[in-house]
Amino acid sequence: MQAEIIYGKNPVIEALAAGRRTVYEIMTARQSLDDIAGYAGKTPVQTLSRKELDKIARTEHHQGIIAKVSPYGYVPLGDIAQKRAAVLLDSVEDPQNTGSIIRTAFALADAGIVIPEDRAAQITPAVVKASAGAAEHAAIARVKNLRSACQELKKHGYWIIGLDARGDVPITGVPAYEKVALLLGGEDSGVRYGLEKEADLMVSIPMRGSFNSLNVSQSAAIALYELMARTAPGGERA
Repeated sequence: MQAEIIYGKNPVIEALAAGRRTVYEIMTARQSLDDIAGYAGKTPVQTLSRKELDKIARTEHHQGIIAKVSPYGYVPLGDIAQKRAAVLLDSVEDPQNTGSIIRTAFALADAGIVIPEDRAAQITPAVVKASAGAAEHAAIARVKNLRSACQELKKHGYWIIGLDARGDVPITGVPAYEKVALLLGGEDSGVRYGLEKEADLMVSIPMRGSFNSLNVSQSAAIALYELMARTAPGGERA
């Protein structure tokens, strides 16, 4: 039986609700039993000490609830192409940022997420926890080449909007498109040059203060809200 561990109240509850992977067993601290018992259904629940839970989860940030689950199931890129919005993560390696972006993208736009196999945080237990369980519901594709993924999405009518502090178009000036894919760069490097050339527009978030940079997950939330407010029928690719 192939299995991995996820942890935290919301991630475990959302894994049970989503049903995309098998939940083999739930392990909980005695004081957290009531928080999860009503959601467990027929899934076996075992009560363990905090020390035992820390060891299994390899972290103390499990909120007293852990589950043994089947491996995460990525979707084909073609599934993402059917959606109105997507987010492409180029070299975003911090699990907290990746999880936060997934949570925002799913909540604001039901957006699909595309991550490369290399130089990027994968869907690990830490990412699932940071997403508050949204990763269990979101459509997430893992690809070998992000540039090829951009080209494929364009064939399906997507406009690729790269977000970078150096972008020469303010995000408030982006036209209304039917399908948009937000391209986000790494925490330190931004969108790489090769990928930058795949963007239809490179945009920035206007800043009023002297501090000219936001965390990538904060930038994603602002940009997605703005772009989804502007998407409209009739903005198909030529």
